[in-house]
Amino acid sequence: MSVTVRDVAKKANVSVGTVSRFLNGYKLRESNRIRIEEAIKELGFRENFIAKGLKNNRSMTIGVVLASLTDLFATSVITAAERVLAQDNYSIVVCDFESSQEKLEQKLTFLKSRSVDGLILFPGSCTVSDELREYLTDKIPVVIVNDDMPGFDTDKITVDNVNASFRAAEYLIHNNHRDIAIINGDQGTYTGRERYNGYLEALRTYDIPLRDEYVTYGHFSNRGGYTATKQLLALEHPPSAIYTTNYYMTFGAIIAINESKVKIPDDISFIGFDRFELSDVINPPLTVVEQPTKRLGELAASTVLRRLKGDYEGFPVEHSVNTKLIIKESVSRRDGSSDS
Repeated sequence: MSVTVRDVAKKANVSVGTVSRFLNGYKLRESNRIRIEEAIKELGFRENFIAKGLKNNRSMTIGVVLASLTDLFATSVITAAERVLAQDNYSIVVCDFESSQEKLEQKLTFLKSRSVDGLILFPGSCTVSDELREYLTDKIPVVIVNDDMPGFDTDKITVDNVNASFRAAEYLIHNNHRDIAIINGDQGTYTGRERYNGYLEALRTYDIPLRDEYVTYGHFSNRGGYTATKQLLALEHPPSAIYTTNYYMTFGAIIAINESKVKIPDDISFIGFDRFELSDVINPPLTVVEQPTKRLGELAASTVLRRLKGDYEGFPVEHSVNTKLIIKESVSRRDGSSDS
């Protein structure tokens, strides 16, 4: 006889509605969550769910987990991935975890209860958990996008963040800038560390001393970019150029610069990260590092599909994709002539 949600609710001594909320990824009281998980395991609810009406034990869905549904970079990657997955008749289920380790674990449990066939993960600063390890134990392929999770061996699709930052800083150096500030993300994240390392490498290569006051942190947010820029502009010797390392910090930095009546590129040169619509609308148009979101999405999707078809050659693989520096009008030479 098939095990139902009602059976799980009875076994866990909770309501059917509480079980449904759990299965849809909502946060429950810890005691209820534990009882439901134990009941599901004891009754074999997930195994029964797989067997009931699923062809070849597949749900034809891929789970996608990202920190925020408002993340333009991640959603652009997902859009490209979905097109590739649809060609093989796979759909996606998207969850966000609000940069919370606890919520990430909840979403991973939720997707697993829905019997997803694979997982595309944007982990941010979160760490490996038992819930994530269970995916590989159960032979559910996991692809990590533009990040790293030490101690978790799986396929990764990354951007060459070090080279991206190196080239951005180098372009400023070639335009005679030596006082170059960086608005970086959190050093607890892979992208934050890699992009900062590229900036450092450029300074070392051209024998430019690192100035601590020019290293600021915007926490990958509008507010963070705004606050860091205000801090830089208030210095006794402000930088001649600012390099921001993600889209949201770029946006916040531009607001701060405009409020301070500082002109780009006459008063300060500027390079941002990520090319979306506002990058070209801002006056003057910004020089930015463009990430290949379409390529990242296609690689993530094709890698998941390859694993689902039983091809584990080279596992785990890491594909590193190059960025492109889009030269616009926000950088001037230190002698005052425009270099656009």
